[in-house]
Amino acid sequence: MKLTIISIIATLLLGCAAVGVPHSNDPMTKLNHAYQLMGIQGRGLAAERLGLQALTDLEKNADIYGIAEAHTFLGLFYKNQSYRFHKEFYQKHNEYDPTASKSIKHFQLAANSFEQDGDLWGVSKVIFSMGNAYAIDNDYVNACIKFKESLSIFKSAKNTFKGRVHPHNPAYKSFDAMVEAFIIKHCTSGVYKNLKPVS
Repeated sequence: MKLTIISIIATLLLGCAAVGVPHSNDPMTKLNHAYQLMGIQGRGLAAERLGLQALTDLEKNADIYGIAEAHTFLGLFYKNQSYRFHKEFYQKHNEYDPTASKSIKHFQLAANSFEQDGDLWGVSKVIFSMGNAYAIDNDYVNACIKFKESLSIFKSAKNTFKGRVHPHNPAYKSFDAMVEAFIIKHCTSGVYKNLKPVS
């Protein structure tokens, strides 16, 4: 995937945006730094830049798992306040998307890569996040469809442990308990009920 025009401009104009972040050529380290920056107000441009750089590096290396994780980060970023904080900057360059469609696109690409890698827990993780992205757009029907799809994939007999533990909201005892709680609370009888999206 090529860097977008906005990312190139951001790189040129904001060379110091990642001040305080140690330089690394390792794409997974770049992703870790991108997550850290995403959590700091005003550091979204640097977070996006590192995420896109990591994706480019991982694609060059044909690292399927890494590609999946890079798309996961970008999916989370484009539905995060860190992206919305820079709305005016993105609008000036015709790169702002007020919907969650960019987020959903990256989650789908992440799901494709996790599936190619045989990591169904990873697929389940990003399908759940995709449900939250649909919720941001008030697409309640698809949000619940994705929650249920996520749980089905996670509980599938084909979902064998690959030695990777994917994180979930620590307020829940397990990943599947989290997804089940969302379904019970928000998707009862196919009715979507006041969901507040989470990252």
